[in-house]
Formats: sequence, structure tokens, C-alpha cells
Amino acid sequence: MNYRNIFQTIQSRYQLEEMLLYLHHHPQDFDEVFELAFDVGNHKAWRIMWAIEKISRRNPEWFNQNQIEKIVDMTLTTKNHSELRICLSILNSFPAPDIINVNLLNALYEWMLSPRYPSGIQSSSMKLLYKYVNADSDLLQEFILTLNQSDDSDYTPAFISSKRNILKRYS
Repeated sequence: MNYRNIFQTIQSRYQLEEMLLYLHHHPQDFDEVFELAFDVGNHKAWRIMWAIEKISRRNPEWFNQNQIEKIVDMTLTTKNHSELRICLSILNSFPAPDIINVNLLNALYEWMLSPRYPSGIQSSSMKLLYKYVNADSDLLQEFILTLNQSDDSDYTPAFISSKRNILKRYS
């Protein structure tokens, strides 16, 4: 199947679901689809990332460590807010790693706290950061302190709601 052509023409969620259903029955094609998202010449890579996001929620076991690292690299290097939000969503589908990428950890704090990022990126960053620091009491305390010190007047209702939901667990 020529996935490149398929992703050039997908226009709706319905068409995406049809393609995902096909891929569900042909999981051996996942690696090919995944690699298309990282093809520099592919101007529709965001559509493939959209599919990968859906796959990560339904079949996270399809991803190997190398693929997860590629997503982390894309997360750290993309300048496109839509790609960043999708990458964060994909990473939220996986369990927290044993060793946390320090560059990613720092970037998550920046994306979470900087009002110049859309609320979807801020909330996704907060949720991923919470997942990552939850296993380490020192990192968790720093995270809770950071949330407590953030001024609600600088943020959207989505940020404030996510913050409140996390802090409820530690009051």
C-alpha cells in the first residue's frame, strides 16, 4: 500500500479512521507509516503524526524505544505548535521512562509555564511532566512548588484547571 499517497489525500477524521482500521489489521506496516512522519520532504507529515497519535493511544505496544526517542527528538526540535501538541500527546500514551531526558524535562517546564504557548501545549506539558516526576519525590516536590508559585492571572482556565486537579492530590 502506498501510505505516502494516502496521507496526501486524507481530509477527514472518517478517512483517517478507515486507514487506521486497515493498519490495525496490518500492524507489520506500522514501521513504514512511522518512518514517513520523519521524511524531511513530506509536507503532510502532520497528518501522519495525527495517525501516530491515535495509534499510540490504541496500541502503545507497537512502539519500540528507538521510535519513542525519535518522537522525543521531534518534540524538542519542532517549531510548529501543532506538531508539538501532537508529540506531547503521543508521549503521554507511554509509561514514564526509567531515565528522564533532562532536556525534555526542562522544555516541559518552559512549555508549561510560558504564557506564549497555547493552552493545549501548556496542559499537555503539565500532564506529561507530572507523569515523569511522580516517581521521584524530589522532582515531585519541585514540580508542586512550581505549580503553587505560578500566578493564575497569567494563565488560561485550562491551565488553572489542570493545575488545580494535580494540586488536589497534595493538599
